[in-house]
Amino acid sequence: MKTIPFVLVLFLIFAAQQMQAQEYFEGEIEYTTTFEVINKKIPLALLITEMGDAFTAYIKEDKYIIEDNSSGTLGWTKRIVRLDEGYSYYEYEKSDTIYKYDLSIEKDKLLRLKRISDQPKKVFNEMCDFIVLDIETSNPNTFYKTVRAKHYFSPKFKLNHKKYKNFNSGFWNLYVKEAKAISIRNEHVYEGFFKSVSEATKITEKKISETMFELNPKKVVVVGDK
Repeated sequence: MKTIPFVLVLFLIFAAQQMQAQEYFEGEIEYTTTFEVINKKIPLALLITEMGDAFTAYIKEDKYIIEDNSSGTLGWTKRIVRLDEGYSYYEYEKSDTIYKYDLSIEKDKLLRLKRISDQPKKVFNEMCDFIVLDIETSNPNTFYKTVRAKHYFSPKFKLNHKKYKNFNSGFWNLYVKEAKAISIRNEHVYEGFFKSVSEATKITEKKISETMFELNPKKVVVVGDK
């Protein structure tokens, strides 16, 4: 019986490892955000200032970062999500405090979760299904009561849903379990107030450095309360 050369065995092992390593998306995605005012008393300029009109996501299999360009009282917001730790960290440009939240905690009410496959939309040259995700907040201090969202996705930009299984916050684990992919267009309707639409404008597959996920050592980390 003919044996496989040792060098070929090593090559096949290496190739298999590379394929596995590249199974899930890793890279940088730039989004732009637009707003539509429902309550005419809300100035459009205020929404842009406080929420930003663009953000960038830096994504690895077990963690990601979202940085927006908001320029309000606290400046920009940076959210570091550590799926490997089970926590998210919120940093604000003009604050000396970083707020730490447990991803497993969710106190809001899920109103609806459904995959829609018969109304595909072209996003970033990809035909995308979407997930409907409607939530009713339990926080009496929020300005809204209900958020109705549509998250469009393409299987081209895969996520490892197993890494998100404990991401109960925002019911995001349920979205990822169903879509198994990054949302490249997000529509949110804050009922009675405004609608926001964030859509990917540039997607770059590349290695994201672990150092990006290090917290600012000059700031104090405190546990936030949801």
